[in-house]
Amino acid sequence: MARGVKKSLQEKITQKEDLIEALSTRIKKERDELNELLELQKTEELNELRIVVQKSGLEINDLIQMAQMQTAQ
Repeated sequence: MARGVKKSLQEKITQKEDLIEALSTRIKKERDELNELLELQKTEELNELRIVVQKSGLEINDLIQMAQMQTAQ
């Protein structure tokens, strides 16, 4: 059973370089998507916090002072 023509060393190197380039592109795309998701999560958390603050009747400055006092203890 014939196995075909053996690839040259240069062909193997080129293939690996191409594979690494494709994987690097994929990693960049995935990182970008992850960053978008993290930003969306942050926005949603801030919106939830804003709703809680509005319902509490407190001002943002009051909450900042409370948080600062809590961390100082």
